[in-house]
Amino acid sequence: MTLRLPSLLLLAATSSFIASAETVPVLPEIPHDYAGLVLPGHFLTNEFPDDSPFQNAVIDNDNTPASNPTTNDGATLGRVLFYDRKLSANGTVSCASCHEQEHAFSDSRRLSLGFDGGTTRRHSMGLTNARFYDPGKFFWNERADTLEDQVLMPFQDEVEMGLTLEQLVALVAGEDYYPELFQNAFGSPDIDAPRIARALAQFVRSIVSVNSRYDQGRATVSNPLQPFPNFTNQENQGKAVFMNAGNRPVSCIDCHTTEAFISPARGTSHASATSAATNNGLDRVSTDDLGIAEATGNVDDTGKFKVPSLRNIAVTAPFMHDGRFDTLQQVMNFYDNGIQNHAQLSDVLVGPNGQARRINLNNNDRNAIIAFLNTLTDEALLTDEKFSDPFVEVPDVIDEDPSPAIEDPVSTTAHLSNLSARARVGSGIDALVAGFVVTGTAPKTLLIRGIGPELATFGATDVVAAPTLRLFSGETEIAFNTSWTTAPNATAIADVSATVGAFALPSTGADSAVLTTVEPGAYTAHLIDPDGAPSTGLIEIYAADTNAATELTNISARATLSPGGEIIIPGFVVTGEGPKTFLIRAIGPSLSEFGITDALADPQLTIYADTTLITTNDDWALSGTAATTEATSAAVGAFDLPVNSKDAAVTVTLQPGPYTVHVGSTDTTGGTLLVEIYAIPIP
Repeated sequence: MTLRLPSLLLLAATSSFIASAETVPVLPEIPHDYAGLVLPGHFLTNEFPDDSPFQNAVIDNDNTPASNPTTNDGATLGRVLFYDRKLSANGTVSCASCHEQEHAFSDSRRLSLGFDGGTTRRHSMGLTNARFYDPGKFFWNERADTLEDQVLMPFQDEVEMGLTLEQLVALVAGEDYYPELFQNAFGSPDIDAPRIARALAQFVRSIVSVNSRYDQGRATVSNPLQPFPNFTNQENQGKAVFMNAGNRPVSCIDCHTTEAFISPARGTSHASATSAATNNGLDRVSTDDLGIAEATGNVDDTGKFKVPSLRNIAVTAPFMHDGRFDTLQQVMNFYDNGIQNHAQLSDVLVGPNGQARRINLNNNDRNAIIAFLNTLTDEALLTDEKFSDPFVEVPDVIDEDPSPAIEDPVSTTAHLSNLSARARVGSGIDALVAGFVVTGTAPKTLLIRGIGPELATFGATDVVAAPTLRLFSGETEIAFNTSWTTAPNATAIADVSATVGAFALPSTGADSAVLTTVEPGAYTAHLIDPDGAPSTGLIEIYAADTNAATELTNISARATLSPGGEIIIPGFVVTGEGPKTFLIRAIGPSLSEFGITDALADPQLTIYADTTLITTNDDWALSGTAATTEATSAAVGAFDLPVNSKDAAVTVTLQPGPYTVHVGSTDTTGGTLLVEIYAIPIP
């Protein structure tokens, strides 16, 4: 299937070039609710049978200290600190770099990457329900006695973030958005390491999973051993095996206890007075990694590791402290017949003969347990805005030309005029494609420019050396240019460029441009790098007349972003009198319906008026204006976006003036995306 671009627009709204950007947090006026979480009944009481070993109520394992209760303002500050990449030696990584929300705050890599590209020693443990680990110790080897201790250690690690505490405090104090956040959280703007630790710990403890299919089913029955009506037969079978139906000598629930599915509490027969770490027989002998013995100095602790919660386990691969297993099937196979006879092997895994047990699960049991483990995934937590990255890019505009954009002296209503977009440009499917729709009853004169070499004067590097510009009506090419100076109407191009306020192109330059008059209809302009290697380019579309009988309406841009945080920046100018309402969409995942195989997985859009942030959106259906966006999409004839898609979209009313839309990925992955800007018709 060929992707039909409904309407594309790329335009240089002003004669400014956005050379770089910094990030700032965008937070709601009323903080998200972190402190008011209502725990379900099965977290508050233990409903396992009296003869079930190691069990107690989830709440009995809460490690929140009285000196640091979670507050909305404290966790909000913690969220900002958690995602702030500036708080590392070179400004490239944050806590969230190794603890990604979509992976339940774990890392899909076996070993995480530090600020300078080095790798961590162990796999990144998921943070779900960290609040309910009774011993309160953290890291796989439990070297941190409390969460408040733990959250400061990665900043000081020479591989992870590469700072001292003094440098960390100085970096936080150097950002103007922190004093107010500290004031709100702690009653004064003072910034120090203990307050940083308290805020981060509050945020991490707020990451509690209570809305998985397990929780939904559990709410309908009186105890966890009963079949859940929302489970399949296989899922109920897996739950039964996990919880030891059939009276096997050992079961999963023995180590992953309570309905948080985490380590046993201290003082039970399966845990010491200070730790619940255990050895599960991954290796016969511990050599390179001694586990908690490295923290305790006790040889009897050799090879013991903290036991994480199984909540959201299906999205935290790879598994174990060293990430040795890529799939849950491999984990099941290990527990079935691969447990090694380590000297410190957990008692529950030692058979009556003193050797490691063979649990001997059949294939149906293994598959059923995996099906059950998948019911522990809390999709709401994985996408909840209050746990997401609050940072957005703010443009740094340089070398601004004060020349005003052309005004429409006739029209008394606001409308689109100049349009632009900057992105990486290649050839073929990597071309930068701008589309637009001309509506009305008369032809429209347009100036369309493809800029490459001249971008270097604004500080851009790696620019397209010889940009080729092609204009299409449907599949018919109606204009073509490789250097504006060779165009037969080059003098008119220069004159119109000056009239509309576009920056001048040198007479010896290789930038491209066409000045043409088109009938009402849909068009696409393609900017191509004939060398094929993606480089930076800018495409601009200017309304070159003031004819009120016709205007630019729907516009869009399609580009392929490289991994590593690359963005596309479409811009547009609203001219005329009074405000105008627009639907602006950044589409990635839904492009797969049109045959695009490398669609950007999770786009985010942010709208600016100059450097003032207007609004931002990540997942369109999770915003407070989702119903309005859905209605305006239908009104302009835009294709529907699935409710569960990660496409971004907003409906926004704008006053006359220039605007830019910054679109990139919420992570560092790349892919193809489509940016659309629709002018909403006046009823």
